[in-house]
Amino acid sequence: YGEDPFLVSQIAGGFVRGMMGKNEVYLKSVPCGKHYFANNSEFDRHVSSSNMDSRDMREFYLLPYKELIEEDNLPSIMSSYNAVNGVPTSASKFYLDTLARRTYGLDGYITGDCAAIEDIYTGHFYVQTAEEATAEGLKAGVDSDCGSVYQRSAIDALNKGLLSIAEIDRALVNMFTIRMRLGEFDPPGMVVYSNTEQNVVGSPANKALALEVATKTPVLLKNDISIKTSKKALPLDPKAIKKIALIGPQADNVFLGPYSGRPSRDNLVSPVDGIKKYISRNSLSTEVLVSTGGSTASKSNLLYIAGFELIKSDGTVSKFDATKFSSSSRGITVGSGMSDEEQVRTIDDGSWTAYNNIDLTNVDTIGVSLNIPTEGGIVEVRVGSTEGNLLATLNATVAAGMRAGGVYGTGELMKVKVNKLGYNEPQTLYLVYKAPVNDEIDQETIKTAASADVVIVFVGTDEKTATEEADRLTLLLPGNQVDLIKAVAAANPNTIVVMQTLGCVEVEEFKNLKNIPGIIWTGFNGQAQGDAIASILFGDVSPGGKLNATWYKSVNDLPPITDYTLRGGKDKNGRTLWYFDKDVSYEFGYGLSYTTFEYSNFKISKKNITPNDKMTIRVDVKNSGAYDGDEVVQIYMRTPDSPASMQRPIKRLKGFKRVTIPAGQKKTVQIDIDCADLWFWDMDQNKMTFDQGKYVFEIGASSKDIKGSVSAVMKGQFIPTLKTVVADCGVSVMKNGSSAQTSVTAAMTDDSFYEISKADIVYSSSNPDVAVVNEKGLVTAMRTGVATITARVTIDGHTESGSYPIKVTPDMRPVSLTVNGKEVVGFDPDMHSYSYLLPASASQAPVVKAASSGPDILVEVEQAKHVPGTAIVTLTDNITVEKNSYYVNFGIESVDDEFNNSTLGKTWSWIRENYEDWSLSKKSGLLTITAKDGGLKEASNNAENILLQSANTD
Repeated sequence: YGEDPFLVSQIAGGFVRGMMGKNEVYLKSVPCGKHYFANNSEFDRHVSSSNMDSRDMREFYLLPYKELIEEDNLPSIMSSYNAVNGVPTSASKFYLDTLARRTYGLDGYITGDCAAIEDIYTGHFYVQTAEEATAEGLKAGVDSDCGSVYQRSAIDALNKGLLSIAEIDRALVNMFTIRMRLGEFDPPGMVVYSNTEQNVVGSPANKALALEVATKTPVLLKNDISIKTSKKALPLDPKAIKKIALIGPQADNVFLGPYSGRPSRDNLVSPVDGIKKYISRNSLSTEVLVSTGGSTASKSNLLYIAGFELIKSDGTVSKFDATKFSSSSRGITVGSGMSDEEQVRTIDDGSWTAYNNIDLTNVDTIGVSLNIPTEGGIVEVRVGSTEGNLLATLNATVAAGMRAGGVYGTGELMKVKVNKLGYNEPQTLYLVYKAPVNDEIDQETIKTAASADVVIVFVGTDEKTATEEADRLTLLLPGNQVDLIKAVAAANPNTIVVMQTLGCVEVEEFKNLKNIPGIIWTGFNGQAQGDAIASILFGDVSPGGKLNATWYKSVNDLPPITDYTLRGGKDKNGRTLWYFDKDVSYEFGYGLSYTTFEYSNFKISKKNITPNDKMTIRVDVKNSGAYDGDEVVQIYMRTPDSPASMQRPIKRLKGFKRVTIPAGQKKTVQIDIDCADLWFWDMDQNKMTFDQGKYVFEIGASSKDIKGSVSAVMKGQFIPTLKTVVADCGVSVMKNGSSAQTSVTAAMTDDSFYEISKADIVYSSSNPDVAVVNEKGLVTAMRTGVATITARVTIDGHTESGSYPIKVTPDMRPVSLTVNGKEVVGFDPDMHSYSYLLPASASQAPVVKAASSGPDILVEVEQAKHVPGTAIVTLTDNITVEKNSYYVNFGIESVDDEFNNSTLGKTWSWIRENYEDWSLSKKSGLLTITAKDGGLKEASNNAENILLQSANTD
């Protein structure tokens, strides 16, 4: 949701609270925080490690999860594909259990991303087998595998001793507890959300909310004087516009972004739809001209290259692995994504890979095994350098008729004849990758633009620009959209650009053009985006959105995407508003309005603070313009007294508030700050720390547009209090009479752990008849049932509790098992099947009886009805309704038969006997059965003359 963890926490917190609902008993749904954590590069996440120090980890990458769990009770997280500092997150007990559960207090379940458990051994090679990966995942705390490794391998891991049944039980308890909180096992009448109807999704109230959000989201980036009208470009004056041209690939489309739910078509409003509706609703005579004029064809991730082969004139084929290149351009990577095929990836326009010692003697044809993720690209095969002699060109584009395999596709061989260059010795072969040439701008579109009083160019990104498994390699608008913007602006000096993109894009080529006096940006703006942009363009609403990320001038200003370090260094810039100190196109928090705001009377409630204090910052904000408008007042903190060696952030966002102020009015804006949130991470002490000295709080309209500041002096260190208690005894299921020792951890508000032996702990059981716990935490199972064991921990007067469930299982084994009153020979309660041989003359099965371990265990015996036959003994726990079954099989002793008599022995039985097709020969020992066609399948068995005798007890 943005580049600042405080902002992300605030936005995500709204999602979490809304999805969970307000009921104290039941959850409306289960929000899941993903991807935990540092999964910030798509192309290599199945095999890579996001490396960072503990300071960046705690202050930045983990902070949103910490806040969501602690403040909003987030009930679930998803472990990511990537490793962090060499350990796959899905195999790290430290990341999942120590941090998420025991430090932050996650009370719910953890799921792995789909195939993340598989990545533990196939991508990261952290272990060697599926069984080991299953054990690592479950032991680390991943309760659910969104994949198939757990399902295929958990039993084998258990049998090999890699895993305990207690670890499986823990996972089940975590998942079923959340399912119970959803009311899945309760009568619908008890569950407040069970009567929610499908039509509530598209209700008038929800549609109105979608429009409100879409209207508040857009960010006004530029609003200069139009050369054509000599007035501010926006808002538009509808009475002065006879013709409005709506141009661009996003003008008449509704892009919602990957993984977005798709509303019904009736609820989707494109910009063209919204503007036409606005004109009609207001009885305007404005003529609307529409033209696409451009494309959003992706210029990133052009191709995935698996290999190539050289075919000589005599038919000889030499094959090469493209991932084994001798050298490559900057940014080239090797990966497989979610497929099994290693490929050259992150191929951008101008990228290349080189291969030494390639014999080109008598080569006739070259084939390249490639996949097209989106639109494709050109492969130039050159000799000696990236500009060397051209051996061949492959037009691997969708436009040329090639099939796009998508980001999960595998390579397909594309062949082309080579140019005869006469090489007869080994050479260095270069595969040079180029983006397709941009489409020419449609001249009819330019004529349309020139004829209009105002042009709105709708451009942006779509689902192909970047998606799962594929990062953007450039910040340029895809396709020919920049050319379109400049061509339209050249034709009409009253051009407004509206961008809807998945993040920041490079705008330096057009942002300062005089013919473009207005620019608006939004993210994917939902189903009502067309109505929202119409109300903003025509001035019914003044835009009040602010940028959630820094807009860099060029992607080259940033370190490589694989570099997770935030702080800059000698040869690289830092990241985000915290550490990036160069010029940018637009700073974090930037956003204009149709009106103007004046800030005054800056006040802070305390001039001297400790980390244990709370304080308030106030500022008066006056709407000094002619339009009602929203302002987002922002507070940034910096610590000028911190030693330079500490490399503290330039500034950090510590508060914001959006206020609506009518024209000419003034409001006092108050923002509360908890000084405990002003921490940094002490990597040596493994806890929060607070720099001493001056803290400056900048108040402004963006991270650079600072209107004023206040300051306070920090003195004293944080006094941490007890925050999170986690108790467990290593098992969830106990047998009567068994014992287990409770272990307890106590995390403090500075994210350190307290020495638990020094804490006061009081243990209790919710059901002492089932399980008792003594003063030292030793739990003893007493009888069948369920009990909750609670540890109340008190440290320095603060008390928190941790609890866990214990199920005491009954002894479901029989204490005796008899046949006709006699104990079964060799009876073992852990053996569930027994067999008896009876003489052929036996006509009635013996009587089987069993006795249970206690009155709560009901014994039922289904006696064998005949011989051969089976008696089934079932023991049922009256409390838990669990069942345990034993089988006593009775068979007839098999009798040898040499067929020497004139009739068959009594031990034989016919299935569908046909007298005409079998006979005993007069010659002793010979039985003749004449076979006929017939099926022996269970559903259609019609075979005749099947002769059977019980094989003892089978």
